[in-house]
Amino acid sequence: MPRTQLLLMVLIAQGFSWGCLGGAGALAPCSTQAPGLAICDLTNPEDLGFLPDGSWIVVSEMAPNEQAVEEAGRASRHGRLTGIRLAGTERVPLYPIASTSDDEETGSSPAQNPGGDVTWGDLSCPGEPDRAVFQPHGIDVGPGPNGRPSVAVVNHGGREAVEFFEILSGEVPSLAWRGCVPMPEGISINDVALLPGGGFVVTNFMPAFDGVGPKAIWTMLKIGFGARTGSVLEWTPGSPIMEIENSQGSAPNGIEVSADGSVIFVAEWGGEAVYRLRLRDKGPPIRDEVEVDHSPDNLTWTRDGRLLVTGQKGGVSASLSCASVEDAGCDIGYSVYAISPIELEATKLLEGRGAASVALEVADEIYVGFYIGDQIERVERPE
Repeated sequence: MPRTQLLLMVLIAQGFSWGCLGGAGALAPCSTQAPGLAICDLTNPEDLGFLPDGSWIVVSEMAPNEQAVEEAGRASRHGRLTGIRLAGTERVPLYPIASTSDDEETGSSPAQNPGGDVTWGDLSCPGEPDRAVFQPHGIDVGPGPNGRPSVAVVNHGGREAVEFFEILSGEVPSLAWRGCVPMPEGISINDVALLPGGGFVVTNFMPAFDGVGPKAIWTMLKIGFGARTGSVLEWTPGSPIMEIENSQGSAPNGIEVSADGSVIFVAEWGGEAVYRLRLRDKGPPIRDEVEVDHSPDNLTWTRDGRLLVTGQKGGVSASLSCASVEDAGCDIGYSVYAISPIELEATKLLEGRGAASVALEVADEIYVGFYIGDQIERVERPE
């Protein structure tokens, strides 16, 4: 969720749960002395995905904690997309790219799209995002609206939208912004999955709010008790955004789709479950679910066709408390499950400490990213 809303929800959580539980503590900063165990010096690497040739990954680094930014005297509050080469962990900025002519204090944003005009997405897209407030969240990599390799990104900075970036070929990857799909007013989206034909599905996590008022308190209570707060939305080129029938859930979070786009998998963060929607030509999707013992976040595919499901342990209030951690990681538990897409059976693969949000199978390792943290953890893949 957007960092501002996460911080507001922490204040709400304090009001009804922290009196007994207390806030989460901080983990030690990532150690550069053990490069084989982690990739350090990142800012909240919330989601991960492979770039097309498989030798690089793209990392969605969420915007830093606003309190930490103010105390450190830094001007930038934006997040970024970063490329990391798997051999040697070389990294390159993908978006935004710094320029000597930039003025992040005033929010100026030189274009970073060699094509110039909006060519993908919806015609209502107002133009390239303001990189001074760019806030990437969930991402997906795959064919874009015209079949070209792309990254779709949930962006909360300056607007609530899914942004399209084309992946440009070269020895070192680069991105060019190509367009966006603005979201309906009053919602907060979380993750996106590309569909065949250039469309996408996106999770409507919960209603948007700007302050700690009745709406925010009611939303927090609903999520805490597993009540429904959102749904899954679908966009196809040339059509309006539509809600998918029978897709409502408690804080729908991560999302993935089958290769043919006929089956959707959704991580129900507030309901501690993953539900499957099998689409049909007529009638609402057939819905099934499997429970997990954490608050499930992002989903990724493994080489053998299973879903990796990463989530935080300790309930919603424990996860929310992490927003008060200013640096390094948050000392809560996490676990990673593998789910078979046909049988819908969940098998626990590993556990650890930190506000983990995503796991990605990389060769014989699992890369674990954190929505509050300064590293990607590298864990040997269980047999």
